Amino acid sequence: MSETVLADEAIACLAAPKRAGSARRSGGGNRAFSSDLSVDEAVALSEVGYEARGLVMGSAIFHVGYSFVGMNQSVEIAQLSDAMRGARETAIGRLEAEAARLDAVGVVGVRLEIETFEPRMHLLEFIAIGTAVVPVASGAETARPRGRAAGRPFASDLSGQDFSALVRAGYQPVGIALGSCVYHVAYQGMANWNTNGEISAYTQAVYEARELAMGRLQDEAARAGADGVVGVKVVEHTHAWGNRAIEFFAVGTAVRLVHPEHRKLSPRMVVPMDDAVRLPDGSMVADD
Repeated sequence: MSETVLADEAIACLAAPKRAGSARRSGGGNRAFSSDLSVDEAVALSEVGYEARGLVMGSAIFHVGYSFVGMNQSVEIAQLSDAMRGARETAIGRLEAEAARLDAVGVVGVRLEIETFEPRMHLLEFIAIGTAVVPVASGAETARPRGRAAGRPFASDLSGQDFSALVRAGYQPVGIALGSCVYHVAYQGMANWNTNGEISAYTQAVYEARELAMGRLQDEAARAGADGVVGVKVVEHTHAWGNRAIEFFAVGTAVRLVHPEHRKLSPRMVVPMDDAVRLPDGSMVADD
């Protein structure tokens, strides 16, 4: 067994040991949960038969160096693309492992963050955090989603409201789909900066990098047996590389239809409780 696998197992053993024991208690004892869900999200989850079990997190500190390429080359830096994707998958895997220790079926509202741990050493902390959820017996709409491995909790970056709508429509999350492409854009020289016009080489490079990231996201979803990916976001960042390279990162929740056909959702009246109140004199006061 490799040292990396042993390290992952050791870190997983630290995940929520006390909370796991508390969560498994049954009977008359009270159980308090932690959650980063809003009130609206918690209510939406309960309407489809889920409740929060606890806040879970996965973290990994990676050294992500820089592989030098020619200044006049517009090309992907494949080693960095693989490193960024692998680091995030490590963090997500540890988040799912912590959710499993809480007997949760999945994690909703997952946020993927990167913190610069030591910029001079190119050390980045990759963080995944969200709320572990479990089905409750009274939830008629409850499905038991499965992740990439049989029985493994799923991870989803959908909000509680979006997750609720997804379940009511007959879908279930498969997991978070990722696509990463770190791209070096060729140096154009000062002559191009003295004119007003499109820098075609930059445009072409950005298009290609985004397409690579999106293609990898879709390929990952297909391998997981998903019908598609919802809530896709594409972001760009230079991280610790200055202006030498840009990461194009695509992320979304892979889903699949679990009922024979998509179920139509009937619109419902929603009355917000936090709108401002208009007083007789015409002034507005926030409703606290």
